Amino acid sequence: MEENTAEEYNSFRPLSLILFQVAADIYYIFRAIIGRSTVAANLRAMVWNSIFTHDMRRYRRAFYQRMGDFSTLIIGPTGSGKDLVARAIGLSRYIPFDHKSLRFERDFSETFFPINLSALPSTLVESELFGHRRGAYTGALEDRKGWLEVCPPEGTVFLDEIGELDPLVQVKLLRVIQSRIFQRLGTTKDSVFRGKIVAATHRDIHHAMENGDFRKDFYYRLCSDIITTPSFHQQISEAPEVLSDLVAYICQKVAGPEGEAIAGEVLSWIQNKLGIDYLWPGNIRELEQCVRNIVIRQEYHPAADQTAGQNDRQLASLREGTLTLEELCRLYCTRVYASVGSYVKTARRLKIDRRTVKKYVDTE
Repeated sequence: MEENTAEEYNSFRPLSLILFQVAADIYYIFRAIIGRSTVAANLRAMVWNSIFTHDMRRYRRAFYQRMGDFSTLIIGPTGSGKDLVARAIGLSRYIPFDHKSLRFERDFSETFFPINLSALPSTLVESELFGHRRGAYTGALEDRKGWLEVCPPEGTVFLDEIGELDPLVQVKLLRVIQSRIFQRLGTTKDSVFRGKIVAATHRDIHHAMENGDFRKDFYYRLCSDIITTPSFHQQISEAPEVLSDLVAYICQKVAGPEGEAIAGEVLSWIQNKLGIDYLWPGNIRELEQCVRNIVIRQEYHPAADQTAGQNDRQLASLREGTLTLEELCRLYCTRVYASVGSYVKTARRLKIDRRTVKKYVDTE
């Protein structure tokens, strides 16, 4: 068979490239979302629609180069795979083909730019997103591009834990989504964002809007496409076999060729010790750590059991007056955070900085 000529490659049309995109999409969707339950199938369908819309013919005619105009908001409990869904969407976008070089214009593996908003103070969040000019703030020693500027038209910026974003930064991002215009910190020169925004949160956004922690106008710029990830307990309640599927998958990742033998041991331990009605409050992330614990120690102690014992010890220390100031602050911040469910709201109630709250809560 003769080698393909440049003319043959130049005859490529969007359909050929979309077929390549479909193959990548199927790979990333089924890599991120496994399970035979209806809720897992529905989640795969939602991710598919986020990439192609519900009408593939229309996508091919008009939308294959326009999906960056649609932001996606992923909502679901912690540990339910929101980051995997975001990555599946980001890595499955349409990428044009360069007929001169006979290559795709981008390496799809380099088009996903994640940032965890809860892990950084507001100033650094802005710098990571918008970039900065030298001298814009203390520590800005040189000009720096942010993710919005680095991200190509075929790329995706993933804003994890969007519910923790400072309202002032929400205003700036709202402008980016609305007009595609932003400015580096310390400059008045406009830059253009050409990629796609995907955001995720485990917070109740509607409750946050009612409390004033999340701007309504910002929400209505994000909600053109909403995906809800189900809890692990939802999946196994509907289809118990999902537990064995995921245990087998995790064991394969953890133990390689020993995975199949270990999976049976792990599944038997879970069924005998935790029972089929265990709620899995940490979702799939908890299951993964459960598997690792059983592989190493042949046992697993859920956080609820550990927390109960820890609470008893802390109350005893409080009564006896043996807690240090650091321990007392950590204990109180954690209790308030558990009650209100937000770093921002906890900071307001305690009249301290959000970063201080996060420091105490995350070391609890």
